[in-house]
Amino acid sequence: MSEQYTQPFPRVLRIEPSGACNLSCSHCPTGTVKMERGIMRPQTFELVLENLRAQLAYVKVCVLYHGGEPLLNKHFPAMVRAIKALGVPFVKTVSNGMLLTQPIIEAIVESGLDVIEFSLDGLSPEQNNFIRRDCDYETVVANIKALVAYKQLKGAAQPKIAISSAQFLPEPPDTEHHKHLEAPPPAYLRAAFADELALGEIDFKTTWAMQWPHMEVLTEIYNLYEDADDCYGNQCDHVQSTMTVRWNGDVVACCYDLTSQFVLGNIHEDGLAEIWNNQKYRGLRRSIDKQKYIPMCANCNVVRPNVYLLMKSEILLMV
Repeated sequence: MSEQYTQPFPRVLRIEPSGACNLSCSHCPTGTVKMERGIMRPQTFELVLENLRAQLAYVKVCVLYHGGEPLLNKHFPAMVRAIKALGVPFVKTVSNGMLLTQPIIEAIVESGLDVIEFSLDGLSPEQNNFIRRDCDYETVVANIKALVAYKQLKGAAQPKIAISSAQFLPEPPDTEHHKHLEAPPPAYLRAAFADELALGEIDFKTTWAMQWPHMEVLTEIYNLYEDADDCYGNQCDHVQSTMTVRWNGDVVACCYDLTSQFVLGNIHEDGLAEIWNNQKYRGLRRSIDKQKYIPMCANCNVVRPNVYLLMKSEILLMV
C-alpha cells in the first residue's frame, strides 16, 4: 500500500479510563447500544504510559475520555498525575458530573488536570434529566459549584471548567435560521452559573445534537434531519492527528467510534507506533481519501451531510 498514507505519530492521544457509564443518555451510542463495557485495568494503563513515554516528542494532548464516565475508574486522578509527570502539556476529560464527590474534587484539583468538561443538555432541568437518563440536574450543578469552591479555596487555576451542552433543532426544522449558527448556551444554565460566569470560572461549549455513527436512534423521541446543503468532503483530521485507546486496549479510529465498529489493533498485542501505521490504519486513510468509505465512516457527519437529531414536538410538550 502506498506510503503516502503513513503519518507521523499523532499529537493527540485519547485514553478511555472507563467504557462503562452510570447514565443511559438517549442521544448517545453508549446509552442506546448494548455491548461489553468495562474499566481500564492498571496493567493496560501501564502499557499506554510505556508507549506514551516513547512518543513524547509528538504527543501534546491527552484526552482521558471516550465513550464512558471516567470517574467510574477509581484510579482516574492517579492516571492524570502519571501523564502529567511525563511532561504532557495538556490533559483534559469529560464527565457527566454525577460522581464528583468532595474527595474526588480534591484529588482532581491536585492531579494537575488542565480542563474538565461537564455535560448538561436541553433547554431546562427537566429536559436535561429526560435526555440524560439517570442524571439529576441539581446534583450535577451542586457538584460543579463545589469544584469551583474548592479551586477558589486552594487558589488553583486548574482545572478549567466548561459546560458542554447539546441542543436540538426545532421541529419542523427552521434550519435556514439555525443550522449555520452556533447553538446558544441555554438560559437556565446561564442563570444557574451566573456567579461562576462572572468570576470567569465557567465557559460554555454548545452544539446542535447530531446522529452518531452506529447509534440506535430512539424514534419515539427523535426525528432525523439531513442537511442536504451541508458541505463535506474526503478530509478527516482524526485519522491523521488523533489516536484512541479504549478501556480494553483496543485502538479505534476516532472519538465517533463509541461502539468499537472498526478496531485497528490492541495495545496488548502491538505498540501504538506500530498500530498507527499498520496496513489497516493506512487502508482506512486511503478509503477516506478515495471516498470509498467503510460503513462507520459512511455514517459519519465528518464526511457526509450533517444529520441532526430533532426532538419530537410531543416530547417537547412533555418535558
